[in-house]
Amino acid sequence: MPEIRRHYFLEEYCIIAAERNKRPSDFLVAKAVPGDEKDCPFCPGHEDRTPPTIAAYTDDGILLQDETGSDLWQIRVFLNAYPTMIPRPEPPAAEWISLPGQGYHEVIVDSRDHRKNPRDFGKKHLEMLVSAYTDRYRRYSTHEDVKYITIFKNWGKESGASLSHSHSQLITLPFLPPQMKREEEAISRSSFCPYCNIVDRESASCRLVAENNHWILFAPFYSLMPYETWILPKRHLGNLADLRDEEQKSLASMLAEILRILYSTLDDPPYNLMIFQLPKEYHFNIRIQPIVSRIAGFERSSGIYVNPVPPELAAAELRNFCLPPKD
Repeated sequence: MPEIRRHYFLEEYCIIAAERNKRPSDFLVAKAVPGDEKDCPFCPGHEDRTPPTIAAYTDDGILLQDETGSDLWQIRVFLNAYPTMIPRPEPPAAEWISLPGQGYHEVIVDSRDHRKNPRDFGKKHLEMLVSAYTDRYRRYSTHEDVKYITIFKNWGKESGASLSHSHSQLITLPFLPPQMKREEEAISRSSFCPYCNIVDRESASCRLVAENNHWILFAPFYSLMPYETWILPKRHLGNLADLRDEEQKSLASMLAEILRILYSTLDDPPYNLMIFQLPKEYHFNIRIQPIVSRIAGFERSSGIYVNPVPPELAAAELRNFCLPPKD
């Protein structure tokens, strides 16, 4: 029988339709196939096809724009040529209620190799990527006009990625998104951190997929998508800037684990990897949602998602591909 599940601490619901009993092989997944490197603006040697480099992350540290060369960078950052938000927008429309679309939209090219799958990133490279995410977050966290910073990665065309060369994005907003505002308000009303409670409960549940010294990986009880997973720190912290060095490194290990597991379980699915964080009064978390099912009329008209794979079953299948923990 279908089961209606409530969000951990918000008045939101999803439906777990267990009777459909879908397995990984039941999903028709469109693989991310890299295209022709010669036309890719993200490849080394094509830096002049994008806005100027803001920062380049190398094996020797961070290089400034005027120090950057094609042969040096491992991760390159620049403003999006087709931004969602811009630093100096035109005045908003006078009709109804509107705000200027003021903000920043960065592209983080997270590999030199056009054909590199993120699941093949080495631990050192993922540590550099986590460090780059942290650095970019810090860059905007003190801006008075920035109220929220989202960092996300779309892998595969179906996830929304416009180019097949692996990259991430950062967008700042001059307001707090409704979902984050609801979470912030619910957390402020609680006498304890709901996410710390999630860590305690899911660490001992059948939905746990993997853990290391600092992080847990699990299929959430409230799973909107088949094979959705969350990464939560065991220590209470609000954002990337709060991470200690050893937590950054073990986060890189956990990211390597889930990307490898998803590749093995679902045969390289498209996915959205999203970082949720706030300056204070929050518990940092990362959510990874494979794109293996479509949002249809019921979801769009009700706001309630139907998930044909119970997270308990998803976790059991994902655990089959776990490696023994190293830290």
